[in-house]
Amino acid sequence: MKFAVQPAKGRWLPIDRLARLGRGFCLAFLALVLMGFATAQARETDSVVQSASDAKSLLEGIQSAAKRLNYQGVFSQQRDGAVHSFRTTHRFVDDREEEKIEVLDNSPREYLRVNHSVSCLIPEQKLVVNESQRQERFPALLMGELSHFSEFYDVLLAPSPSRVAGRQCLVVDVVPKDNHRPHYQFCADVETGLLLKAQLRQADGRVLEQIAFNQVRIGQSIADVELAPSWTTDGWQQINRKQETIDFRALGWDYQQPPGFDPVMELQRTFRDGRTVHQMILTDGLASVSVFIEPYQQSLSQHQWQGASRSGSINLYGKKVGDYWVVVVGEVPAESIHGLAQSISRRDVSSSQ
Repeated sequence: MKFAVQPAKGRWLPIDRLARLGRGFCLAFLALVLMGFATAQARETDSVVQSASDAKSLLEGIQSAAKRLNYQGVFSQQRDGAVHSFRTTHRFVDDREEEKIEVLDNSPREYLRVNHSVSCLIPEQKLVVNESQRQERFPALLMGELSHFSEFYDVLLAPSPSRVAGRQCLVVDVVPKDNHRPHYQFCADVETGLLLKAQLRQADGRVLEQIAFNQVRIGQSIADVELAPSWTTDGWQQINRKQETIDFRALGWDYQQPPGFDPVMELQRTFRDGRTVHQMILTDGLASVSVFIEPYQQSLSQHQWQGASRSGSINLYGKKVGDYWVVVVGEVPAESIHGLAQSISRRDVSSSQ
């Protein structure tokens, strides 16, 4: 006999199907049902997820669904008054994750990914740029471990599900406990856990950025041809963007990261024009901040502005440190960007080399 649970105002879902689709999400969902979420539609306010492990499992399940499910759809990103559309095709077979993202407006671009290897196709230049990337893109959401997640966020559940792209979704508010990180709202598919909509909000609730599916199919078979490039790239220039792991502190850089943020990536990147840039990514598991450092060049216009700047949900801070140009950027409050940028300093390491 197969048992089932009933989400708020949703349909009955067989346990065996839940177990197959997004295991982490489903375990958290079942726990929430047991703690009373199934009757939450009768409440007038959002309910707080009391258990840190339930909240962690819920978000990890959403992440797992993005990595381990087959899906195809069109999503839009709204930021700073502009809207951009993308088509995504994702397949997971035998621990191999494959993805194709097509830019549907402005200049054509495609991103083809197999696990962490990414190729960017630029048809106007007959160019393919290959590199290794570990940054997550929608509908994935986690940048790192959620070890101290409950110290910095509360997780709230809306009293009733919503709908995105014609599918019922569980509305999850992730509210910061301090001013170092933003407020998130997610809508995760009730059946599979796949993230259907993500919003970045200010403390007053105003939406700074939104990414959401306009249409999506989940769980279908994906043929090889659907993941193939749209153009024949024979004869195109191939650029293999080099990167190597570095250690910012060993190179003489000191900094004070915002509370709860830890470095997860420290790289040296070499670009087509010969520039060498050091990049560090810090994250609390959900929010992330990047630090870019390169030799200062007076001839570069981007090295001339100093201080704080903002573009939609993104805050930036640039400054000159000795013979280097430092930029801190991230979708976190300006205070966090400013504090991290101001803490960055350089010491002489020549005597220890």
